[in-house]
Amino acid sequence: MKPRWAFAAIAICALAVFAPALIRNEVFSLRDHGDYFQPLHWFTAVELQHGRLPLWNAYSASGEPWLANPQTGIFYPPAWLFVVVPFARAYTIYLLLHVLLLGCGAYLLFARLTRPGGGGLMAALALTFCGPVMSLLDVSNNLTTFAWMPLILWCALSDVSAKTCGSVMALSFLAGEPFFASIGAVLFLVVRRRGRTDKLEAAAMAFALSAVQLFPFLSWISGSDRAHGGMTRAQILLASMPPRDWLRLAIPPRDAGLLHPGMGQEFLPVVYAGVLTVIFAVIGIVAVRRRAAGWLALIVLSALIAAGDHIGPVGDALASLPLTLFRYPARLVPFAVLGICALAAFGCNAIRSEPVKLLIALLTFVDLAMRIQPLLATEPFNPGRVPYPPAIARDSKIVRIDMSNDRDRDGWILGYLNLYQRRFDTWTAAPVISQRYAEMIRPVITEGRVSTLNAVSGGYIFAPRTLVAFPPIASGPGVVIHRNIHAMPLAYFQDSSHRITPASTLAFTTSSVFIDVDAPSAGDVVITQQMANGWRVEVDGARATANPYALFRTVSVGAGHHSVKWIYRPASLLAGAILTIIAIAYLLFSRWFVKRDARGKFLRVSLRNA
Repeated sequence: MKPRWAFAAIAICALAVFAPALIRNEVFSLRDHGDYFQPLHWFTAVELQHGRLPLWNAYSASGEPWLANPQTGIFYPPAWLFVVVPFARAYTIYLLLHVLLLGCGAYLLFARLTRPGGGGLMAALALTFCGPVMSLLDVSNNLTTFAWMPLILWCALSDVSAKTCGSVMALSFLAGEPFFASIGAVLFLVVRRRGRTDKLEAAAMAFALSAVQLFPFLSWISGSDRAHGGMTRAQILLASMPPRDWLRLAIPPRDAGLLHPGMGQEFLPVVYAGVLTVIFAVIGIVAVRRRAAGWLALIVLSALIAAGDHIGPVGDALASLPLTLFRYPARLVPFAVLGICALAAFGCNAIRSEPVKLLIALLTFVDLAMRIQPLLATEPFNPGRVPYPPAIARDSKIVRIDMSNDRDRDGWILGYLNLYQRRFDTWTAAPVISQRYAEMIRPVITEGRVSTLNAVSGGYIFAPRTLVAFPPIASGPGVVIHRNIHAMPLAYFQDSSHRITPASTLAFTTSSVFIDVDAPSAGDVVITQQMANGWRVEVDGARATANPYALFRTVSVGAGHHSVKWIYRPASLLAGAILTIIAIAYLLFSRWFVKRDARGKFLRVSLRNA
């Protein structure tokens, strides 16, 4: 079978899965689709469409780095689709493209391990449409990065230049999931059989090409709860995969519901990988024996880490790491399925009849496509889904207290739903939060500490019931919104006696803040936004010195009217951009010289022959 026919078959299968969403022009709606990734990509796309590079998100966690979060995909070429295509269509096509990438990369890998044909196609379809992989659809940064894993392994096994290998690894990081990208890099180094120089060149190219995203990311996490022990053991090991649940990879769900009864984790709603896949994987172990060792090692290691808290020493090791590398250990299950599918390719390839192998590939796809249907629920894209007037949380921040039931995510404005109407929030859905800020804000959420509530401009209190201390102004299913009139303004002047004068004007962009104040005396201008490396301030057009110790951005002024401008220009972005530009230039010029040398050699040979 020629690769193009296999790619065509994979494309047809992918289109069959995504066709309902494409035909109806709807978006997927399960879990994190609606309240996290859709508003995240929508907000980023709107900023880029207006010619603004979104460096900072002023609306969540009292301000947070935005570009530094790889999930935004600002430097990931496929994510630019959101800028040029209507959002609902772009969201579905973006996921479809990565499913195609995963399937075609898997076929290249499995065909190289065995031989081109139905065996490789069967294994590629099994990996692409299995429950553990399609369960990543709503945590799309996991899916988009995992989609590059087979291609990384194929590059490692093939006669591909180190520059190309490095480029592929860089794209896997830019796709949005650093932990998966790190696993891909480790797998590449283990599998690649060339010398040390080749591996170093590939690693250097990957590092340099991704530096524009990597450097801001590293700067972001350096002061976060991930680097300073801000996460509990329970938070780190949430959604660990019990060893008994691995049997469900071969056991079809009894009904159309998302979860098997008694599942030990909920991160992967569907873990079914296919009865035929598992059967042929067992056959593959017997058929190739020694060649199966590496894939078995990948399966066992992935299963051990995915077990998390269910295996004591593993849980202890993951919880005691100085840097919290990742959460939700069950995320490693797709890597185990990658190993299972590689073994299944060996097993299916033992069948001599090509039509039989193609029939098995078709049956595998049909079986899996039926099981993953609950993951493919769709709804119209609706940026106005929050059921409250747009004015709520536009002049002060949201604080949620005693949120014991978060089923109505629209009512609680969870995830990044606040970004649709640009509402201010004291908390964030981001995977990383400043440790210093978290230590200050968590007592507000857990204890309702009023003094801190006022200091952070917490003017809108969301609670499951009416609170005596604050007047209610709106309500939704299971949530009552209260107004805290004593909350500090978002920006204000404060004198030495702590008298407050609100700012007369306040305007935000994703890289700057503009404040006008009338100061009755000397004092400080405060904006209740986090201070971070990269922020500088100007007062009346002249460079000023910010208070380096304040949690919120503060600058001293004299009496009178003042225009204060905060500008965000992180040095990590500049350094990363320079390195990435150098790497791109090196790639372009090296290929130009290779082509020029090839043309020169061809002309010399032609002249001699003449």
